[in-house]
Amino acid sequence: MAILQLWENLKEAITVYTGLSPAAFFTILALAVAFYHVVSGLFASPAPPPRARAMEEELPPPVQLGEVTAEELRAYDGSDPKKPLLMAIKGQIYDVSRS
Repeated sequence: MAILQLWENLKEAITVYTGLSPAAFFTILALAVAFYHVVSGLFASPAPPPRARAMEEELPPPVQLGEVTAEELRAYDGSDPKKPLLMAIKGQIYDVSRS
């Protein structure tokens, strides 16, 4: 019963404030929402296509080197695609192949 009373009050308020019938008001409202959706769809950037996991190369497992000299580390400079790209910072060696 309360919902019916609320609906009647809403219909009266629409007529008083806009001068339109409720049917005309909701039709115009629906057209405005549809127009907004179409126009915003024109200017929004499209979503990036999903990446296919089958096309991606499988990454090799991490390499455990232990103690490495600077000369040995030069072999992992990224020039050989079969070897990981390693970087040493303050004595710590990091695999940066995925970046």
